[in-house]
Amino acid sequence: MTFSSQFKQLGKVALACGLATSLVACGGSSETAQKKEEAKKEIAAQKATKADFNIILNNAPEPTAIPVLLERSGAEFDATLLNKRESATSYTLTEASSALNFGVYLSDIAYLSAFGKAQEAIDYFTTAKTLSDKLGISQAMGEDLSEKLEKSLSDKEAMLKVISSSEGKVKQFLNTNSQYDVAALIVTGTTLEALHISLGLVHNAPADLPEAARDALLVDLMSSIAKQRSSIDAIVEILAPLQNGGDKAVEYAKAFKALQAEYDKLNFDEKLKDNKGGYQLKADDLKGISTIVEKLRTMTVSE
Repeated sequence: MTFSSQFKQLGKVALACGLATSLVACGGSSETAQKKEEAKKEIAAQKATKADFNIILNNAPEPTAIPVLLERSGAEFDATLLNKRESATSYTLTEASSALNFGVYLSDIAYLSAFGKAQEAIDYFTTAKTLSDKLGISQAMGEDLSEKLEKSLSDKEAMLKVISSSEGKVKQFLNTNSQYDVAALIVTGTTLEALHISLGLVHNAPADLPEAARDALLVDLMSSIAKQRSSIDAIVEILAPLQNGGDKAVEYAKAFKALQAEYDKLNFDEKLKDNKGGYQLKADDLKGISTIVEKLRTMTVSE
């Protein structure tokens, strides 16, 4: 039984309890009666707290939000930060890998679009479609999505709107069909890639820029990274209901909680407040965040 089919089975029990989504797996020949009973109790607990998984998913960051901030920072586009298109076929082996890396490619597409790389964005969409087909969500995005993207080639704002709209349709479709787990991993991949790209632009900032210009660029990039704290908080909340759903959910939840701790240490708000008193936050300060993000990202895209 796959990760997603387990959640579909549980969705039937959740519906009977009045909870319109799924939480943990309760089916499967290898599962004991005791574990099934524990799963039912957990559903009842979630019902008692009136968990609304659609609201939780809607708290996820827009896939286009961070790429737009990065473009406005004045940073130069860096193609080396993108995930490789040729890696896509290897992600179809497991549902979890397909979901995570579909999210990664969504961020890449948004990044390309925000920096005016329209044709490359469409090429990446073609690659990502391999994964959306695997996940059974291509139809949810709209059969005319490719056509819409092509029509928006000369208008990056229109392309970004198409991407955000399609991602929203996917989340709604998956949640409605008791596949909250897949939706959760998609937005986790999207958030992870946005962090990876942001950190990469900071570390790759041109060393030959005049100090004042480089500091100004870094302040804007640092600000975009600081704003991603809310995205990290959202992912922790999104993954919380899946703590008994599979190793992937547990592993990523643990890593994003560690990112919360690193953000707390940095105290971004105080250091970047009004950008007064000179530049106070250096790229080296991001080592803790970078270590976690790059380890997680490497694990994600290497599968």
